[in-house]
Amino acid sequence: MKSKDLAKFLAESYGLQFLKPSTVSLADESEFCTIQTPSAIFSRFDGFKDTLTAHHHQAASDQVIFKLVTEGEIHIANRFGEISLPHGSLSLMPWHSQFEEVFTLPTSLYVIGCDRRLAEQVLPMTRQNGGYSTQLCAEDFHYLRTLIDHYVAQAAQVTPMMATVGSQMIVASLGEVLLNSETLTRSRKASKLRNVLAIKSYISQHLHDSQLTAQRIADHTRLSVNYMNRLLAEEGLSLMKLVWQLRLEESRRLLQKPLANNLQLAEIAWQCGFRSQSHFSQAFRRYFGMTPKEMRAQRPH
Repeated sequence: MKSKDLAKFLAESYGLQFLKPSTVSLADESEFCTIQTPSAIFSRFDGFKDTLTAHHHQAASDQVIFKLVTEGEIHIANRFGEISLPHGSLSLMPWHSQFEEVFTLPTSLYVIGCDRRLAEQVLPMTRQNGGYSTQLCAEDFHYLRTLIDHYVAQAAQVTPMMATVGSQMIVASLGEVLLNSETLTRSRKASKLRNVLAIKSYISQHLHDSQLTAQRIADHTRLSVNYMNRLLAEEGLSLMKLVWQLRLEESRRLLQKPLANNLQLAEIAWQCGFRSQSHFSQAFRRYFGMTPKEMRAQRPH
């Protein structure tokens, strides 16, 4: 398959594109093969080395992708952080609009794309850092590889019904392996970033609540207050300092927003979770070095 054809296949099948013009040319059919059933798209790549990213005109948001790396290594960076997928790893990745997938070495792997509904039991595990992966023991890796090899070799020779049943069986098996795996392959950096994003997201959604407490945030994120404070200390913050920082930044955004010009300062204070207008004004002046009225007056008209 030529590079141009491969680019089209990646876009249409997996919602992917080359970050830069492709440096690969899979002219040898042995380096690439694919089987498509109503349930899944199975592809085998050998010696792949390039960088992929999301194809925004061919979004595959209803799809999830299993990868079984048989040789080499993949490095994935998305909004949650970073994940490395070495030889012998099995992973599940939902489609993300912002990510890069770097093949640092010539890499061989199976890629299996299927409807999200076929992997719904495993999907909650991917919310931790945008994906989930495990390192297989040698015996399990060999078994899965043999199972997929056999399916890809035989699928074109059996009836469409049997090919579909076989693909569903493999997808279910891969999901069960991940559900019962003990070792998660993810970086500490990715885990920390995911937790910080979860904390900030919950706070941002509840800024208007003047009763927002550290314990409520802990209950929602399932992280202890002490852990969150240690995590945020790396950014020079504590949990409640972050709450007030986000409230003040949101109030500044409203003061500078033309469409919010008719909002009274008391309304802005209430929307951002301050107990009173005077409390809002005092905190705003300490943080920004000017009053809310002065900030609003600086907005271009």
